[in-house]
Amino acid sequence: MEYKKLMCAVLCVVLAGCGSSSSNTQAATSPETTLEPTEQVAEATPEPTPTPTPEPKTFLEEQQLTITPQGNFEYTAWAEKGTFPMHASCSIKEEPSETEGYKKVIATITYDVTDTPGGLIYTREFPFDRYTGICFDVTNELSEHLEAGEAQQIESGLDIEYEGMEYTVAYTANRINNWPQLIVELTVLCPQEYDGTVFVVRYADDQSNEQDTALDWEVIRTIDELPYYETEDTFYFTASDQ
Repeated sequence: MEYKKLMCAVLCVVLAGCGSSSSNTQAATSPETTLEPTEQVAEATPEPTPTPTPEPKTFLEEQQLTITPQGNFEYTAWAEKGTFPMHASCSIKEEPSETEGYKKVIATITYDVTDTPGGLIYTREFPFDRYTGICFDVTNELSEHLEAGEAQQIESGLDIEYEGMEYTVAYTANRINNWPQLIVELTVLCPQEYDGTVFVVRYADDQSNEQDTALDWEVIRTIDELPYYETEDTFYFTASDQ
């Protein structure tokens, strides 16, 4: 009788121990897990890099023309009896105009023809616009306005348009024979803010003079349209030397 009670007690202990072990294993192998929601952050789309708009090139830049500093220069000139070394100089000044809002840009070219072999001597000089290349010679057909004053000269002048701006310019020339110096004075009437005047001084001979005379100067031209544009002895001058 005592033996049965003892076995029952042992069995209860074993069963109790098994129950306790089963409960602990369940807790260890099945832990409770809480998942936090992950916030999705969208990557910012980079702004496209704007393509820079290239600066418009002036006629001088396109043609790669070099400005000669004011002062003395030399070239081989033509005379009726042969070529000779031409010693010359160019100076440019600006003066107020009688017309409000305008100014005068005056280039004085002095030729020393001491070494000439004799006969006729040809020179060629004229102004043009640095931005478009348009020659101002067309405005030199204003002989009927030259004595009428600046206002009429400007009124009958040439309109230059560039980058949304418009400038009206007029041009006159005066030649003085002070042998052995020949002096040419070119005057451009233009708005005060206009800085586009370029003065050309170039080689000339009887052939280029004939071509020049034959041109219809009532037609607006750019200097690269002239038949003698690429003459070797050509010089370009500006008031700023730029």
